[in-house]
Amino acid sequence: MRFTIRLSLCAVVLGSQIVAAAEVPMPKFDVATTCRGSGSVQTPAQCMQDEQAARDQLERLWAQFKQADASRCIQITTSRAAVAGYVELLTCLQAARTEEKKPTDPFGPLPTLAK
Repeated sequence: MRFTIRLSLCAVVLGSQIVAAAEVPMPKFDVATTCRGSGSVQTPAQCMQDEQAARDQLERLWAQFKQADASRCIQITTSRAAVAGYVELLTCLQAARTEEKKPTDPFGPLPTLAK
């Protein structure tokens, strides 16, 4: 009986974590407009390929990103005067993940000087 209760509690906790990650829906961008207004050196066809590849990758990885990072990156991506795109959103989320995994200093924290 205790095992069943603990197992149920674990399922509820883990399930709530999955829901929390998926609460922020993946945005839908108009990639045709994004590629027309990008001012990039790429051709519009290359831009469309890159945007579609980024969108596909985001769909696969979306649930793995933290909700706070997703919200912040969506805000950053959509708040600029330029047209938002999946490549920029993916780059922002990857940077957030990299920042989180930053290695600790092998020498420890800097010493503080006593006053």
